[in-house]
Amino acid sequence: MEISVDAITQEDAILKTLVTDLAGGFKEIIFPISALKEVLGSGIAYDGSSFQGINAINASDSILHGVEESLVRVPTSIADTDKDEYWIICDIYDVDGKPHSNCARSKLVELQSKLAEAWDGGNLYMGAEPEAYFLEKRENVGVVNGVNTNYFNPKDPKSMIIAEIGNVLGEMGFEIERAHTEVGEDQFEVNWRYDKAERTADQIQIYKIVAHKVARNFGYDVTFLPKPYAERNGSGMHCHLSVANDSANLYYDASAKDQRYFSETARHFLAGILENVRGLSAIANPTEVSFSRLVPGYEAPCIVAIGDRNRSAACRIPAIADEATRKVAIRTEFRFPDPMANPYLLAAGFIATGLSGIEKLTKFTGFCDENLFALSLKEVEAKGYTLLPRNLWEAYREFDKNEILKSKLGEFIHESFGEILLTEIDSCQPYANTHSMKLHYLK
Repeated sequence: MEISVDAITQEDAILKTLVTDLAGGFKEIIFPISALKEVLGSGIAYDGSSFQGINAINASDSILHGVEESLVRVPTSIADTDKDEYWIICDIYDVDGKPHSNCARSKLVELQSKLAEAWDGGNLYMGAEPEAYFLEKRENVGVVNGVNTNYFNPKDPKSMIIAEIGNVLGEMGFEIERAHTEVGEDQFEVNWRYDKAERTADQIQIYKIVAHKVARNFGYDVTFLPKPYAERNGSGMHCHLSVANDSANLYYDASAKDQRYFSETARHFLAGILENVRGLSAIANPTEVSFSRLVPGYEAPCIVAIGDRNRSAACRIPAIADEATRKVAIRTEFRFPDPMANPYLLAAGFIATGLSGIEKLTKFTGFCDENLFALSLKEVEAKGYTLLPRNLWEAYREFDKNEILKSKLGEFIHESFGEILLTEIDSCQPYANTHSMKLHYLK
């Protein structure tokens, strides 16, 4: 929906400037609507040291620059006051007027330009499926109720909340495709139409806020934790990727039937991602609890492979019914990321590693059609498959030594994000796992 900046700045309204820190946290600063032109023009200074991974206390000031295409009027059902309310996504700039080195959104836009230069004007398009659980009370996280019988359940009493989340998002310009309960009791998912990766990342952040606000209107809350319950499925954020320019989906090649119609450049792009996926997992799964989800026996894939319709692989090719649709909709679904990821940095990581595959002509090793869930660890190793890291420390070590991510994301952002991972590891390690305590308490 188109909004006239000149018109709304005359309203008695409030403006929430929304910005993502390097760790993926979504922050807001509230202004009167009269500040909008300044936000869109020269930008507004703020304390960047209060945002994780942005500035040190001795050089704290940064500038918020609004992204005009993200400006949206908020439905009254989730507005915080009786006044009209608008939200706008912001990039972070240095005081010298250049994109901040640790602004993941700016880095993503920069890498989109580099991808376009390398591959026929193409940009990364992304669709995301962030899963979540409803909570009656925040302290109930980790408390088990019921069993995994909830997938597509028409009798779920919280279906009305899921529907209302979709309604509110629709009012805010999302093209909702579907919404449904998920496998775990109280688990759900809302899907909307894919877009350029930076716009999808914007929408992921907006979606999280909306889900919280709508659920609270019904007396609940939500959690996007990857594994809040030991006995229920984890919550992932499957990412559907394709590369397209103004005229075509560049993944597609009609003559490559023996390669599932993936073009040669697409295969190099995917090979680059798969070759670097262990380092990329630190971005896609950046918390200790992320790796409680990535264990054998559940639907989260732990084995690095790409399979045609194969949900046991870390990357799968969704089925497409007919040739005309395939030409436009061919894509890959990476199934290992979770909703704790900074979506801008994650998309930037996909481009960075994919670009390396194009530049190095990385060999694509082929598609996997076997049921990887059925393999023992010894069989996985014997067949030469790579496993995702089993914990955040292992993922950090892979990220820290990954020269592709360091060079293409930039040394500053690479070092800063590494420090965030180490802080996560060190802050969580002193707290004993409750199940481990039960196992070993009397030994």
